[in-house]
Amino acid sequence: MHTLYLNYGISIAALGLVGFFLTHAKSALISGLASGAILILISFFVDKVPVVKIIGKVVNILLIGAFGWRVIKAVMAIMDGADQSLVKVILVSTMLLISIVSLILSLKKS
Repeated sequence: MHTLYLNYGISIAALGLVGFFLTHAKSALISGLASGAILILISFFVDKVPVVKIIGKVVNILLIGAFGWRVIKAVMAIMDGADQSLVKVILVSTMLLISIVSLILSLKKS
């Protein structure tokens, strides 16, 4: 088992749960738990199947893109005066930061 992807998955899933409980946004729950589950699944196979290392990095890059897009969209909505919760921006920014750090650490390990 690869602890980097396991911790990454648990962190993203936990932030998704926190986002759901604080904002009642189902998208936070679904995206956080789904992303976390995929990363936890990757953690079990990354040391056993060589191609899973590449899949893990690709999923990580895709999540950086998704979280970055969501941060930009939420910040732009706040700047336009929409009733957008700052909590959402903070949670998704944290997910983005964790994703970037995880990618850097996974690249250093390989």
